[in-house]
Amino acid sequence: MVTLLEAEPDIARAQFKGDQTWFWAEMAENLNPLGPPVRTPDIWRRVWFDYKCAVKKKLRVNKKSLTATGGGPCKQVPLNEVEERLANLTNLRATVAGNSARSFGMPSVVDQNNNNNEQTDLEPIPEEEQQVCVSPPVKRTKRKQTEAVLRQNQEMVELMKNHIEIQKKMLELQQETVIALREATEQLKIANNRMNNVE
Repeated sequence: MVTLLEAEPDIARAQFKGDQTWFWAEMAENLNPLGPPVRTPDIWRRVWFDYKCAVKKKLRVNKKSLTATGGGPCKQVPLNEVEERLANLTNLRATVAGNSARSFGMPSVVDQNNNNNEQTDLEPIPEEEQQVCVSPPVKRTKRKQTEAVLRQNQEMVELMKNHIEIQKKMLELQQETVIALREATEQLKIANNRMNNVE
């Protein structure tokens, strides 16, 4: 999943404007054949969102443990390789740490207030060299479709159970066919032997 999203970083960072249906449909086509779970494109999209949230939570825990005081065990949560790739792809570390205007070559509002509009020692960076990192506002909505997703998952489980039952019946029929063929072959041999004896 992360590999496919690395090819489309704007979608991974939720900065893609326009219809993404084609991408998530392609994602479902690539991931569903790998085995359970089998999910719809919308559910795979939700899985990506939830995974990003989980990695962001780990990064917040790590940031909090760096500033913690007092004794006790270290609460650092190491990221695995895939989580590292996700953090780099979506720039989560900068989101958790918080971007200041100074890091982009501009004085911060605090600097402007402290200096009372005096000149700062920062040289302005030409516009073509400035990198503007603007994250779209994250809309926190309740999971309105939880019941629909649960219903859809239950339907998929039922379909998988039916598929397994059909496969079992097919296997039984194949075994019965093999037994019937063996018996027919034995009967033919007996009949051929009798005809040879008669002649």
